[in-house]
Formats: sequence, structure tokens, C-alpha cells
Amino acid sequence: MKAHSLTVNLETSTAVPEKSEIDTITNVLFNSPWMALAESLREGVMVISRHVKPIYMNQQAKEINQKLSVGDRHLSILPLEISEICYRLIKQGTSEQQTIVTECLTAQQQTIRIRASWVNLGVADPNLPGSENQYILIFLENRHQILQEDLQFEQQKYQLTDREIEIWSLLRQEYSYQEIAEKLHISLNTVKTHVKNIYAKKRWHQLKDSDEV
Repeated sequence: MKAHSLTVNLETSTAVPEKSEIDTITNVLFNSPWMALAESLREGVMVISRHVKPIYMNQQAKEINQKLSVGDRHLSILPLEISEICYRLIKQGTSEQQTIVTECLTAQQQTIRIRASWVNLGVADPNLPGSENQYILIFLENRHQILQEDLQFEQQKYQLTDREIEIWSLLRQEYSYQEIAEKLHISLNTVKTHVKNIYAKKRWHQLKDSDEV
């Protein structure tokens, strides 16, 4: 799976959300069911002001931000990849149907998918009259971490061997049969045999599950 990075000219803004604004939004978030939902997600969740300043991030978002940050940058400073997508969303307008998705790589070569859109929190920004209570909602997905969790679950459920799960992992990452053979130093026919066994095990469990319903 290849990662794509944004290249845009960043706009500068000297305006900074006031502490009272941040406190108000934080109180809204912490006193709503939305908070419990955000903390339970596998994805990182962030709320960012129109001044591109972080208002809220769940624990997963904090961990991903640390992976994207250079050095010991404080969490109050957004990684460049997230700042860029925020500025791009602002430039394209405030339609709630507008969503921007991109991917980037961490220093550990882990793919992070970033999805940005507008959200109305019902809290007005006093510095931006007419902003209609809009903030930027960011979802961060560590594709490597989620893939590993999915593979662990599938190996247990379908009783796949270590070699089968190794091949299935590469298939999930969009490797071709030939590329898998070259990477694992096995023949193309061996790859095809393993893939056939994988799908046979998956079909058997699917039929078993349907019979139990």
C-alpha cells in the first residue's frame, strides 16, 4: 500500500483561539456521550479550531500525533501533515459534505490515513462571526496497527498457519502473487496453493457460521 503526502502552501494565521473558547468547547465535549464514543474508537479523533489549533484529541490521536511529530514536539503543535490537510479544507470552503482524505508515513514506516471534514459542535467561535459553530473534525487511522489487529483476529478465527497469515497480510496490502513469491522467496505455485487454502478455510467457517444462525 503506497502512502501519499499533501503538498500545499500553508496559509499563516496570527489569530489564536482564546482560552475561554477552548474551555467552553472542552466542557461541551467532556459532558456529552460523544466523548465516551471517541475514546472507545480504534481511530484517532481530533477537534481542531479554524485557527488550526487542537481543541481535543482522544488517546489514540495523541499516540499517532507523537509518531508523526518530529523530535519531542508538544501536542499543542500539530504535525505538518495534519496542519496541511486542515488548511486545505479551510481553503475549499465550509460545506459539511466536504471531506479530504490523504495518507502519510511515520518515521517507523507506518501508514497513517488522515480524514478531515467540518463538524458543527453548537459552540460559537467569538473570533469568527458567522462561522456557524464549525470546527474541523480529524480521524486518524494507523493502517499498520489496524491491519495487525485484524490479522490476529483472522488467524485465530480461521485457524490460519503462520505462513498463511504472512501471505494473507501481503494480499491485504495489495501485493500481487508474483510480488509475494519474490518477497518470501517461494514459488508462484506455492503462493497460489496457500491462497487457495486460505479461502477454503474462510468459506468453511462462513458456512459453519451460517448454519449456526
